[in-house]
Amino acid sequence: GQPRQYASRKVVLAMGYYDVPNLLNVPGEDLPKVTHYYKEAHPYYDQDVAVIGGENSAAIAALELHWAGARVTLVHHGPGVGEHVKYWIKPNLENRIASGEIRAYFHSRVTEIGPDWIRLSTPEGELRLKNDFVLAMTGYRPDTRFLEAHGIRLDEQGRPRLDPETLESERKGIHLAGVLVAGMHTNEIFIENGRFHGRQIAEALKRSLGAGRGGAQGAQNP
Repeated sequence: GQPRQYASRKVVLAMGYYDVPNLLNVPGEDLPKVTHYYKEAHPYYDQDVAVIGGENSAAIAALELHWAGARVTLVHHGPGVGEHVKYWIKPNLENRIASGEIRAYFHSRVTEIGPDWIRLSTPEGELRLKNDFVLAMTGYRPDTRFLEAHGIRLDEQGRPRLDPETLESERKGIHLAGVLVAGMHTNEIFIENGRFHGRQIAEALKRSLGAGRGGAQGAQNP
């Protein structure tokens, strides 16, 4: 379409963070069988599928793939299923692992991906497993290039510098909302607490824009 320009006194950015996955940075990650986005389980029926990760996205994918008839292997660098996995999902996955229905390698990492195999580094040594698909549920991070291009600086953790009360950034007039506020710590902001950002920003806009109108009216009507 045609580019358009709009004038605005205030801008609110709530861009999310799913556009930039955290890469494994291993040989073979660019193969067509590798994805960082899980959509549905049925295409993986009767396939050997490796799920990389140990938090909510990985847990949900592993369970749904198992229920849909895939042979699932979970690979996670941590000691077990993540502590932040939702309480009704975590025991279900742990029970499937304990029963052997889902194979799991903890304290382990994928080091290479081949056309029909993956190579793991585990506490017991290196393993090569048969594999048809890899779902790398390794999380995502905000695309901060847009922020930086508009003069919004980030701290060492990738958090935009802003007022915690109004969520207004260093660039006056630009407010940030949602997981964008958390920088690299995307598990700090989620639906349950991020939904309050709208109220914070609305109150700040009410004060600032209302004051502006009041000042103009006062000048006209002393």
